[in-house]
Amino acid sequence: MLNHQNNMELIISLIEEKNHHLQMFLEVSINERKSFKARNFENLEELYSMRESLLEGIRSLDRRIHQYSADIEAAQISEDSKLKLKTLMATKQNLVNEILSQDLVMLSCVENEKSSMIKKMTSVRDGRRLLKAYRFMPDIID
Repeated sequence: MLNHQNNMELIISLIEEKNHHLQMFLEVSINERKSFKARNFENLEELYSMRESLLEGIRSLDRRIHQYSADIEAAQISEDSKLKLKTLMATKQNLVNEILSQDLVMLSCVENEKSSMIKKMTSVRDGRRLLKAYRFMPDIID
């Protein structure tokens, strides 16, 4: 029983650490969203790198949580631990939902910028065609 209780304490600690990683992920996303809204995409590679590093940490924590929870039955978990787990899982879900919300805003910004660039490229291409046609006009008139 003592081993299961120690494992539960460790699992709770790991989930708290996972939530901390998710909070850092969210903060990075919020900061970068502000840049995206200002049409500044200079830190995109850095954002992906930082997020990937945080995700790798989260995956590592998930593996450890799974390892320590594999032998624990629900009946062996104290009510206090269940309550802590429920609170931590609700926090995790809120963080994940907020991260998804931020990602949707950032994707929208990227899509808007992409559409704007396509419009500009189309305008330049059409301008070049018009200029080319204008160059050949004297030949047609003569």
